Amino acid sequence: MDRIRARLAAPLLALPLAVLAACGGAGSQQPAASTPPADVKVAGSVVATATSSNEAQIAVPDPVAASWTALGQKGSGVELVKVGGDARTSTTPVDLAGQPDQAGAQLTTTLNDNAATTDGRSALAGLEHVASPAGSPVWVFSPLLDTTGPLDANELAFDTSPTTVVKSLKSDGDLPNLKGREVNFVVTPVAGEQKALSKLQVGYQRAVWEGVARAAGAKRVTFYNGTGTTPAAGTISAVAVPDPNDDFNSKTEGRTRTCTLPAPALFVSDQPTLIDKKATKAALKKCVGNIDITTKIKVEGHTAGVQGQDNSFAKSLSTQRATEVAALLKELDVPAKNIVEVVGYGSSKPLVQPGSNPANRAVVVTFTSAA
Repeated sequence: MDRIRARLAAPLLALPLAVLAACGGAGSQQPAASTPPADVKVAGSVVATATSSNEAQIAVPDPVAASWTALGQKGSGVELVKVGGDARTSTTPVDLAGQPDQAGAQLTTTLNDNAATTDGRSALAGLEHVASPAGSPVWVFSPLLDTTGPLDANELAFDTSPTTVVKSLKSDGDLPNLKGREVNFVVTPVAGEQKALSKLQVGYQRAVWEGVARAAGAKRVTFYNGTGTTPAAGTISAVAVPDPNDDFNSKTEGRTRTCTLPAPALFVSDQPTLIDKKATKAALKKCVGNIDITTKIKVEGHTAGVQGQDNSFAKSLSTQRATEVAALLKELDVPAKNIVEVVGYGSSKPLVQPGSNPANRAVVVTFTSAA
């Protein structure tokens, strides 16, 4: 989170709304947006991360547009918290009272005009800058795949317990203040080079963000699946999405062959349960190759972690995962006597540095033959 704070040290920018661009068929145009008056009655917050070609253009769900129309009819508006690709934020009041029935169209164009030019997406940074009246609703438009800060999806790797994530944010004082608010997440669909998430990964993603919102005091959390299909503008790197059908990394040095099985791709978050046992077994079979009576097999479980962190749970989990892989070896007709060791190290024996690197979340199978 220190990285986010450093980037946010610059003064917030007050950005005027641009004139809406033409869209749709020939001759059709969106209604023009005027610069909001200084005395806009803000009654909610719209948080949006900058778009990129790795996600679809933002499409506002009908229930959300209806909520904005209702605000406009009451003479109110919203604060628009834009989050750039570099996690910098800017806040602008948006008047919805002038043309309340066009609120959805007005904001849709504005949201899609916010194109990323630098890596560092952070929906969490946007939530930290919500400043509308206490208890008013919040709408968040984002793929919810942060690439910086404590919710960096590349670091979480869909394998860090959502409970652990929330506890860490709370202990570090990094939770936003969402007390009494209704928080609505509109998850924009992936596009371009960004791989789609599996159902389990979607469930994990929602568990993390709902956990954060609830811990921050939200009274209600709702998720909407975005419906856009056209890739958006802007550039940001794709987030790595573990796939249980990928082949495992295998290398041979002399008489030793090592296969590394990435835990985030294979196991349910925080559990020793395989996501797709059949796929894991098929990929493991390619690693086994030829063994003889002299082949000694060691199965090691590892997790990522940081220095000083309690390793007891991680050691237990890594042991259980190593045991699960050893059981698969036996199902592949590997003689039990060839498996000489099954051990879990947790985060005490990192495979790569730093120890927090997601690459450390793995089960490593080593085959060593005498000849």
